[in-house]
Amino acid sequence: MRARLAQSGLLRDPRIRSLWPQLGSREQEAALSPAKVLGHRYPLTSSEVAALTDLSERQVRYWAENGLIPCWRKGRRRLFEAAGLISAYGLARAKQHELQFYRGLLEEPVDELAAKVGILTSVLASRLDDVEPSEAKTVTASLGALTRR
Repeated sequence: MRARLAQSGLLRDPRIRSLWPQLGSREQEAALSPAKVLGHRYPLTSSEVAALTDLSERQVRYWAENGLIPCWRKGRRRLFEAAGLISAYGLARAKQHELQFYRGLLEEPVDELAAKVGILTSVLASRLDDVEPSEAKTVTASLGALTRR
């Protein structure tokens, strides 16, 4: 039950919230009420997430194992709540070069990854001058969540 509650808390996470506007209306409806599409409620299995997102089951398992699709386990089964489905939709929409970028990040040693995050943070800071304050707040919220870890 704790794992399931932790998953519902992810819906407030800025990283998940930033994906929501990118989803189509059909995807948003499925995330809000999978019962309308699948005939039952959360939690969803890997195969159900795959069917909804057009990812393969293997892709869903891979991204879940590497932490990009939030899930929880019950025995050997991976179970997904709304945050996991929203993340899966984001990955399903990603272009091949973006997926290769994510895979590369997963394999990067932590110290080298931290250096790259520092560079990206500098680039982001320089570009925030050109965006609306509400947009900047959304972007910086996810960075704030990272620094609190």
